[in-house]
Amino acid sequence: MNNIYHQEMVKEAVKAKFRGKSTVVSKGVPAYPFSAEREFRRITDAYMGLLNQTLKAHIPEMMNAYKKERHGDSRFDDSRDLDNEIRRMLQKVSEELEKSLADFGLDDKIRKISEILKSKSTREWKRIIKNTFAIDITEDYFSGEFYKDAIERWIADNILKIKSIPTDTLGNMRKILLDSYLNGRPIRDIQKDIQEEYNVTKSKARSLARDQISTLNAQITKLQQQDAGVKRYKWSTSKDSRVRDCHRELDGKIFSWDDPPEMWYMTKSRGIVYTGRRCHPGEDYCCRCVAIPVFDYETIDLPITSKGSLTTNGRAA
Repeated sequence: MNNIYHQEMVKEAVKAKFRGKSTVVSKGVPAYPFSAEREFRRITDAYMGLLNQTLKAHIPEMMNAYKKERHGDSRFDDSRDLDNEIRRMLQKVSEELEKSLADFGLDDKIRKISEILKSKSTREWKRIIKNTFAIDITEDYFSGEFYKDAIERWIADNILKIKSIPTDTLGNMRKILLDSYLNGRPIRDIQKDIQEEYNVTKSKARSLARDQISTLNAQITKLQQQDAGVKRYKWSTSKDSRVRDCHRELDGKIFSWDDPPEMWYMTKSRGIVYTGRRCHPGEDYCCRCVAIPVFDYETIDLPITSKGSLTTNGRAA
């Protein structure tokens, strides 16, 4: 918002709620978008299922080549020929996975997640404003260009991240296969290592879902609050056992959107170690914390209309 007349109208509408104070802390905590995270996790799980299915279809070929190598019936003159053959087999896996991904519709699925999160975040913001000031903000204000740049960057970034998953995984599997060929390891150990690599990758994919949902939610939250003239926020954790020490220490403290706190972790030998990274709630890796807005009377500005937007005891003024 950037209209002096409109801002004065907003200040008049919320004046009573400030009760002579310069600031008001939100009456309510923005809910973390767990529903969007679950949807994102379903996508990564389904994508990993495609990878697993494709791998299983090619493992017999890999193991057959390995048996021939162990029994001296080898086409390979040296380790370079062997490595090239492994690369060839894994390239087939990669090409088939790419075809499956085209049918999977990753782009549309990621865009759908962004829409779910945008809708959830907008509803939460409306709830926060209503509970704090008894005002209904205009939801249409957020439906156009407001989030566009942040969301488009997020979509493009996540499509690249998910598509890179098999590249990293197949690279690690190539090392497993080559080392196993050269060291004569039993087939059951190779298959076990391949499965473990897949499980690790699946876990990382799930962590990606949590991390990226919190990242976009943090970006949208910051856009909403700064657009409303909010300069500061109160840090709020999810209040469970998974909250890291650093964030638990930040819980309830007030920070400026222009000056995020520095992150740290605790070690037994050195105590607190600062990372040099400065993060707002949701910006740290897999962070489920949220920012509770601290509204300032002199800067507050909200998307309300002159009629039908102010409520008194639940009725339009």
